[in-house]
Amino acid sequence: MVMSAHPTGLPFKPEQTFFTDSAHDRLLAMVMTLAAKLHVTCDRLACLEMLLESGKPVTREALDLFQPTPEQAQQLDAARQALASELMFCSMGREASLGAPAEGVDRFDRR
Repeated sequence: MVMSAHPTGLPFKPEQTFFTDSAHDRLLAMVMTLAAKLHVTCDRLACLEMLLESGKPVTREALDLFQPTPEQAQQLDAARQALASELMFCSMGREASLGAPAEGVDRFDRR
């Protein structure tokens, strides 16, 4: 897909680079774009669930105009922070999946 204009209508500027290989910059940009879309989807789903729990009629307009209570806003903020923390944990270069303990692997070996 070739974009001839930025979605905002502003002119394109030279590509920002943070890594020596521009492919890494593009990959990071894709990951961050997907993370942003995931956050919006999760946030909207949480708001939908809050609307359903309130017993109010659920319409697209009601969801678009939804204003969380202070308690609900705290829940949404905590979920956003948890997503960001989980995403950033991956950048630390530490093993995230510890796998099965050695004594548990035998249960799955059915040879």
